[in-house]
Amino acid sequence: MDYGTFFFTNIASVTVFAACTCLVAWYNRRVTGMRWFACGLVLAWAKLALQGLEGRLPSAASGMIGNELYVVSNMMQLMGVRWFVLRKPANRWPWVAIALVLAVYPVLFFAKVPYIANLLNISFVLVSGASAWILWRYGKGPFTVVARVSAVVVTGQMSVAAYRAVLTNLRYARPWEKVEHARSDMRWFYSFTAAAFLATFMVMCYLWFLVTELQSELAEQALTDPLTGAMNRRAMEEAALREIARSNRSGQAFSMMAIDIDRFKQLNDTRGHAAGDRALQALVCHIRSILRQQDWIARTGGEEFAILLPDTSEVAALAIAERVRRAVEDLEIPFETGSIKITICAGVAQFDRAAGWEGMMRLADSALYEAKKSGRNLISARVAPGLLMNELQRQADVNAYRYVQAAFGAT
Repeated sequence: MDYGTFFFTNIASVTVFAACTCLVAWYNRRVTGMRWFACGLVLAWAKLALQGLEGRLPSAASGMIGNELYVVSNMMQLMGVRWFVLRKPANRWPWVAIALVLAVYPVLFFAKVPYIANLLNISFVLVSGASAWILWRYGKGPFTVVARVSAVVVTGQMSVAAYRAVLTNLRYARPWEKVEHARSDMRWFYSFTAAAFLATFMVMCYLWFLVTELQSELAEQALTDPLTGAMNRRAMEEAALREIARSNRSGQAFSMMAIDIDRFKQLNDTRGHAAGDRALQALVCHIRSILRQQDWIARTGGEEFAILLPDTSEVAALAIAERVRRAVEDLEIPFETGSIKITICAGVAQFDRAAGWEGMMRLADSALYEAKKSGRNLISARVAPGLLMNELQRQADVNAYRYVQAAFGAT
């Protein structure tokens, strides 16, 4: 295949890739990384179009602007990779550095300084290296496989760019001149072919990233309560089984809390369901701020929740339950018709191998029922009085410790 035929085929392929990627990005606008990828492909297409008009346009347009577009395109690929893998706002300093390069390059180009292509070549290699490093170092979770594959592809792009940089220094050090003989140089042709092949492979990785993102969202939605963002019952049971297996291996205690909002039906009847929904959302958000990183909260019913407490004994779980109860009692939830105040009852139970997961849930529910039967704004557990007294003695405000013993009567 001659250079002209291959170039025409390549630009036709990039046109299709750019159009399809833009359409996919448009219909998935919340996936910011896909928008970066689409913009990068559009600029890559513009670069190829200018390159194809070489000889019909001034060298400043076909060469200088085209090369600058390619560097910006590569920078947008880096931003897309960063969004999918890191989920952090883009740092401004890489853009400042690229802007500086793009400002200096035209000055040197028009001054006809030899070897100025190195300015863009080195920038391209550095940006590609940054993309490969981010993919390999931070590609975790559902993105592990696609990140590894993409890292290999980007490393290949970096290697080809480095080779073409060396080739440029050897044969084409004066970019403002026409380089017709480059089209007959097989080294230039083969490196261009390799770059096109890797770019095509990278477009497939773009779509792979999007599919992985959408699959992750669907999996999360299947395991998440849509109103509060807490786990649903199915997700809670899966997490509990994992924690039970870990507890059996390590010998560490595992406890749970069952929570019910006091007089929640009355809140819905008097303030409306919107007020009830707002209370549920605020409750989950506030409890999450109290819990440890390894703890899990799930919505198991209308106003009922469960909290899984790994590496926690029943007495320690009781102390956590008391902190949660007090925090909810002090919580004021802003709402359109006035702030909302709620309280909770909670039951605590510790995992026992003989009773199993179902037995622990029954014990926690039984303790919760004991608290609700004894009043409101209470916590309960089947803790022996001696252990309870030891825990109470460690509390600075013993009188505020609102506890009902599920097995031994009220205290």
